[in-house]
This record gives sequence, C-alpha cells and structure tokens, in this order.
Amino acid sequence: MDEISDDQKLAWLTTTLMPRARAMITKETLQVRRYRVTIFQRQIRQPSFGYLGKLPLELLCVVFRHLTCEDLEALHSCSTGGRLAVLAFPQYGALLRHAPTLLAVLMETGLARSFTITHIYETFVSSLCTNCGHFGGYVFLPSFSRCCMHCAETNIKFLPISRDGAKNEFGVKGKRVFDSLPQLSVIEGDYSSFHGEIKFYTQRLTLFSREMVEKLRNPKHELHLARYSQKDVGDNSVKAHQRYMALTPLPCFLPKSASMEKGLYCAGCALRAKEHTFCQGIDLNECREFQAPKAYYTDGFDYCCRPKGHRDQCLLLTEQDRLHDSRHILSHIEGCAAAQVLLKKKWTRWQEKNQQNVREIPVSSIHRK
Repeated sequence: MDEISDDQKLAWLTTTLMPRARAMITKETLQVRRYRVTIFQRQIRQPSFGYLGKLPLELLCVVFRHLTCEDLEALHSCSTGGRLAVLAFPQYGALLRHAPTLLAVLMETGLARSFTITHIYETFVSSLCTNCGHFGGYVFLPSFSRCCMHCAETNIKFLPISRDGAKNEFGVKGKRVFDSLPQLSVIEGDYSSFHGEIKFYTQRLTLFSREMVEKLRNPKHELHLARYSQKDVGDNSVKAHQRYMALTPLPCFLPKSASMEKGLYCAGCALRAKEHTFCQGIDLNECREFQAPKAYYTDGFDYCCRPKGHRDQCLLLTEQDRLHDSRHILSHIEGCAAAQVLLKKKWTRWQEKNQQNVREIPVSSIHRK
C-alpha cells in the first residue's frame, strides 16, 4: 500500500463528476452572446479614446476596478481605444479568458449592473464557502457569494425570495426599494430540486437575496414563522427549484499558476452513501422536520425528526456531495475509512492483473531478451 503514488490514489479514489446530478444554470442553459466570440476577430484601427486616452493605463485600471461589468461592456463597445483599454485590464481579462460563461450568466440574468468587477474577481479567486468555510464550487448569484452544495441546498441564506415573498415575509415593498437591490431575472430552462425532480420553467421570475431583503425589513412588520407551510418551504414546491435558478458552478481561479481549481469528489464517500442501509427505501419527503423553516436556519439536518439512521443518511449525502480542494484531498483520503477500503480493493485488483499479465508472457520471448 505504501508503494502507491499520490497520482494513482487521485486516479482511483477521486472524480470530477457530481454523484447526484442537479440541473442549474450552466453553459448549456445559456444562449451565449455572439460578441464574446467576435471580440478578438475585429480589426483594430487607430485607437481613439477621447480625453481618457491621455491617461496612463495604470490610472485607467484604478478606475475600472470600481465599474460594473455592464459599464465595462459599454466602454468596450464605444471605441477602439476603449476596447484596447478594457482588454488590457488584468481582472477583466482573466474573467474573459477563464470564465466567459460566468460573464454571459451575469449579462443574461441582469446582474451585470449590480456588482463591480472587483467584487466579481475577488469571488472568482476565493475558494471557500462564505457560510461553512469548506471548498465551494458554486456561486449564489443574487448576492454573488461563493457557497458549497450543502449550504446552497439547506441554508436559508441561499434560498432566494421573490417580490411577493419579500412583501409577505418582511414587509418590503416599493419600486425604489427593489431597484436598490440586485435583481436576478431567471433564465428559462431545466431546474432540479433537492430530490432530483427536474422541471422546465419558462416564466421570467425576478429573485432577490433573502439576506439583503431581510436587512430592509419593515420594523412594523412582524415575522411569523408560523406563516410558513410545508408547501412553501418543502422541496416539492417552486421554492425548492428557485435555489437552483440562482446557482451556477464557478471553479476557483489560481492567479499564480493561471489555472482553474474545479474540486474533486471522494469516491469512498459516494460508495459509503450508496451502500448504507438507511439510504434504501427512505424518502426525505416524509420527514416533516427536514422541511420545517427552522431547519433552513442551520445546517438543515440537526432537526431531523426521523430516527438516528435517517439522520445518518442526511450526513452521508452531505459528505457524498462535498467538494474537496485538490491540494487537500489526500489528507481527506487518509482519514476516510471508506476510501481506504476502496483503495485496498483497487490495489489488490491491480496486483492480480499484473501477475496475470506476467504469466501470459511467453517463455521464448524472455530467452530472446
């Protein structure tokens, strides 16, 4: 077992495929804008940038840090000099080269006018979930904060809210109030729920960050959790699909190596969750406390009303969907009992296969050598 290299362990015990597939905003969901392809195909004529062209590029980059994506797109389209200056901006250039789908998502959802390029780039280079501190391979669009799949599915902070919901729950109303918040226009497409149910939505909903709306709550409006019903917060309703309407994958960008860190799943955790006895024949829809509002304020599993085995199932599903940084996945493998058992099986099969190949070598070929 000590002879196994780290690269071989990663090949045997890790995967980049999500154990339980979800339908969210991806490259296939979008109709990626054509100008992304034609940016570098235009003929560059004599640069003309007006009075801004007299400023050095260093000062222009300082100004660009405080602009939104929509502002940079407008500046990029105004003149040839503006196009050259925007493309020379390091942060925007990194996003354009390594995450063009993210920029297209921001443009299609209408969030390009809500966040500065600095905030987007800082989230792009960060790797940890803003809620739990684990590796986060996704971004919650209404607040543009990085998160992991577990927090995105269970924490109420990552459950978006509509205009009607903001009015009923927090007493927030008024066009000026909503215009001051980032507004996500849902893209039509397939979206799944926590249990894997996929639905196709064509209605252009407008969603907001629940955390931002709650800060603007009317003090005269009382928040009664009793108003919630199982239909409102359960994973069979439209609200369960809204979580994935506001979620998109976002690998971490490593500036030093100019590479992308997508994260790895542990094959041992996936195998343990699949073979667990409590994972067979138990429907999470039957768990009332799992769908209760208070469960969304914590990790979503502490208030499970089912026996301990059902809670173990929840925890196993959490570990199965946990993304790990490629630099720290080996330490997880060393402490994962299921991964060690799987590694032993892989090592035994590999040894048997090598011994069988040695036996099949003809004796005459050995004497010739």
